[in-house]
Amino acid sequence: MKTFFQDKQGNPLLLTGLQSHNSSTGSPMMEQTIRAIREFHGNLLEAPVYWYWLEPEEGVYDTTHVRELIHTAREAGLYLVILWFATNKNGHPNYVPEYVKIRPDIYRLAVEPDGLPVPSMSPHCQATMRADQRAFVELMKCIKEEDEDYGTVLAVQVENEAGLGGTDRDYSDEAQQDFEKPVPAELDGVEIEDSGASLKDNSWRGRFGRYANEAFTAWYQARYIDEIAAAGKQVYNIPMYVNAMLGFPYSEGGMAYNSGGPAVRVLDIWKKAAPSIDLLCPDIYTPARDHYTHFCEAYRREDNALFIPESGFVGTAAALNVIRAAAQYEAVGICCFGAESTLDEEGNLREDVKDTAVSFQMVRNIAPLLVKYHGTGNIHPIIQDEFMAEQLIQLPDYRITAHFDVRRRIPDTRETLPRGRGILVQTGETEFYLTGDNVALDFVSRPGPNEEMPRFWMACRQSNQLNFLTVEEGHFEGDKWVVDFRRNGDETNYELYARKGEVVRIRLNPTMGVKGKVN
Repeated sequence: MKTFFQDKQGNPLLLTGLQSHNSSTGSPMMEQTIRAIREFHGNLLEAPVYWYWLEPEEGVYDTTHVRELIHTAREAGLYLVILWFATNKNGHPNYVPEYVKIRPDIYRLAVEPDGLPVPSMSPHCQATMRADQRAFVELMKCIKEEDEDYGTVLAVQVENEAGLGGTDRDYSDEAQQDFEKPVPAELDGVEIEDSGASLKDNSWRGRFGRYANEAFTAWYQARYIDEIAAAGKQVYNIPMYVNAMLGFPYSEGGMAYNSGGPAVRVLDIWKKAAPSIDLLCPDIYTPARDHYTHFCEAYRREDNALFIPESGFVGTAAALNVIRAAAQYEAVGICCFGAESTLDEEGNLREDVKDTAVSFQMVRNIAPLLVKYHGTGNIHPIIQDEFMAEQLIQLPDYRITAHFDVRRRIPDTRETLPRGRGILVQTGETEFYLTGDNVALDFVSRPGPNEEMPRFWMACRQSNQLNFLTVEEGHFEGDKWVVDFRRNGDETNYELYARKGEVVRIRLNPTMGVKGKVN
């Protein structure tokens, strides 16, 4: 599996950007979306296209709004992910054409045990799937015709937060017949933790216990979407993904989130059921560190790179979580939802989102290194969690202490400082790149295992960062490092700091601490 999205030349891309509001495509609001992405230093626009616009009458297709969207992104110099709002938008059929809405006898809604319908299309209805599939094929034809030579459209999100809202499965007669069938052979060996399943028979209840209804819905929802995606890929084979509505960790499908979507509990089922889908992606809105990391860990798998299509943008938690995703979990893309809402009435960034925008700037500024050193263990997150004054990064040869209040080193800084955060990348034995805000590092060479007086050696001048070769501020142009400013003297005699997303290249003296290492 390819880890990163790729440009037209096959170069890997780390994606950062914003998703527009649901109704922005084809409206003047898209100008605000583009402005907000620029304020976030992003390279990606995520925006929807609508089934009811693409097929205003049954069998009649109009791709005008799709073509306009592609040209808008291209003219803005942005990559584009198209979100297919069709059968599922947060589990609801808001964007289906009128001919689907007025014929529930053909295009069926799911029903609860009492027979009353819920506002979700049944994944057991072939008529709905085939109609959606036909429209999706027209969408992919349009993208291929309009963009194959340019590569503006990097991927398509198939549906949006799919699944059933308000019920754990469809209880219609047709769905019940499917439920009574054996579990498909493709799911042999797949289990769900804490299901209490007996595994004594091949029924859904026997295999998946208390989670049988969610597992059943996940299989049929995933198969439904896979058939749509597979048909689209036959027309134009670009990456396709599905995004997941999430509740709190270990919450229940059909209650805290849509049942049957690619939630954590049923990821293995989705992987078996939807081979045409390249990525299963979490929409992570929770600000809580433990919940955020739970979801990052679940979706970063050997068979699934971490891409976050939607997340929140307000406040300290959002600013820190961008760094968690990019550095700790090495996400291949991070986006926030609601681009236009990041701006105030004058079109400037709101105060409560500026720290998150700086975090995005950090990721963007150091993106070439995040791509190059992905999976090497050389990328280190720096995050000032609550009550922290320092963070230790202990490497084989260096003890690095991150400090989170740089005001004493920069006397003119009197404003309240944001929570410290940053990314450190080791690119050689003695070379590091730092980006951050309210972060300052101390480098000390660690003594060798045979050093008789390690404490004294670590305290000597030759073992600390003052024994550097160069300290540079700069930026990347492609993969090339460009020096803007060289630090020395007062700018290096204390900890090596980074503010407002700037990038610092640190080259330490290779003889730093050499005595302790050769003993």
